[in-house]
Amino acid sequence: MDHAEARDAMRARGQFLSAVLLVALVTMGAVYLQDMVGPRSEVTAATVLAPSGAWFCPHGGGEGWTTSLQVANPGTAPVQIRVTGIGTGKPSPPEELTVAPGTEVRVPAPAGQRASSTTVEYFGGWVAAGWLTHAGGGQSGVAAEPCLPHASGRWLLPDGSAERNQDDYLVVMNPFSAEAVFTVTLFTAKRPAPITPSEWTNVVLKPHRSQAFRLNPVALGEATVSALVQAKVGRVAASTLGLSDPGGVRSSVGVPGTPPTSSILPGAFDQGATDLVVMDPTERPAALQATVLGREGPQAIANLEDSSTNASSAVTYPVTTEGPSALVVPSPPGVAVARRTSGVASDQGSTTGAGTPAAAWVVLPAVAGSPSHPGMVLVNPADAPVHVTLSYLPADEGTVPAPVTLQVPPRSSVAAPKHFLEAKPMSAVLAAASDGTFVPAAASYSLGIRGVAGYAVSLGVAIPPAWVPR
Repeated sequence: MDHAEARDAMRARGQFLSAVLLVALVTMGAVYLQDMVGPRSEVTAATVLAPSGAWFCPHGGGEGWTTSLQVANPGTAPVQIRVTGIGTGKPSPPEELTVAPGTEVRVPAPAGQRASSTTVEYFGGWVAAGWLTHAGGGQSGVAAEPCLPHASGRWLLPDGSAERNQDDYLVVMNPFSAEAVFTVTLFTAKRPAPITPSEWTNVVLKPHRSQAFRLNPVALGEATVSALVQAKVGRVAASTLGLSDPGGVRSSVGVPGTPPTSSILPGAFDQGATDLVVMDPTERPAALQATVLGREGPQAIANLEDSSTNASSAVTYPVTTEGPSALVVPSPPGVAVARRTSGVASDQGSTTGAGTPAAAWVVLPAVAGSPSHPGMVLVNPADAPVHVTLSYLPADEGTVPAPVTLQVPPRSSVAAPKHFLEAKPMSAVLAAASDGTFVPAAASYSLGIRGVAGYAVSLGVAIPPAWVPR
């Protein structure tokens, strides 16, 4: 090899090494950014070939409490999951499991702290995830919610209270490998300005940690306390956890980023006492209106007509409902809403609802044990009927009932067949429409002598279009 050939060979090797180094740097940067901001919510061509993602579950807990993560796979291939408990200290060792196609698994989660949270990562397919919590240690009640599909730098959490018979918390989790820095601001009905405690300003949350913030000492006596979480560094996931002195718990995930322009808030089988919580963190009043979609069609909510929010405030409006129903609330820009319902005993349910209907959902159970009275509500906000087929994603062995199909009339809410739900009350259900879109939720009773001690409402989990079973 002459001098020129040697020089060309060295140049070629140098270009190759530079290319390898560039690829390595890009890959490391991508991994770092993924860890910082969390998984992307949309499904791209790359994720179809190697799908992965995570659910973030700020469920909270307490001494003697139990929480189960419910993970359902509506697809046709097994999905690997990794479950990691997060709290104020070191994360728990991850647990790896396989969710078989068309089934659900329940995974016990650490729940000994108010700040208890869990991350569910999935690989090789898509799964739905949610939590089911049973209070203990002198407290009672059942709470259920879907986990959050992504973290955010901004969360609105309407459902909170600091009345003397309530003990409410804000649960914030940082599931990533870098610190998060955020500020918590509270909004109420009576106080003329938002509340930002100095100790809740620029809170530093370490990687893979979660923290609980008790609302009562800051806003004692306020019937409505809504929270805004603004992150300056990193992203977090957040929810509220409410405890009632007479007995009962409820949890409600936050609304990320900018709230939807309309919210659909399902509920059912309660005692008819419903609260619509309206959080307006903006600096301008906003006109309000809402409609109840029940079995007999839409009805306007009279006490909201010609009313408006106060700027930078949060207020609760009592609403009378009967049977399966949904509150449809066109949200003014920047305003977030939630619905609280009361069970026939002292337990409550809560949801921030759905911004848009979808064609296919996984409805995770809201039953914590036997005896039970499982329930499900299906909401059709459109002007044409929709036909929905329900089929089980069983969590255990045994006979699986045949799917059932029902029609949901236009602009109304209906209950799923009782005989179908009672066959496997603690299993997830795949709900898919053959025409149109809808919004489902589980609304169930369980435990106690007559099976009505615990009441929980849990919104369904919309299936991304790329993963809807065919």
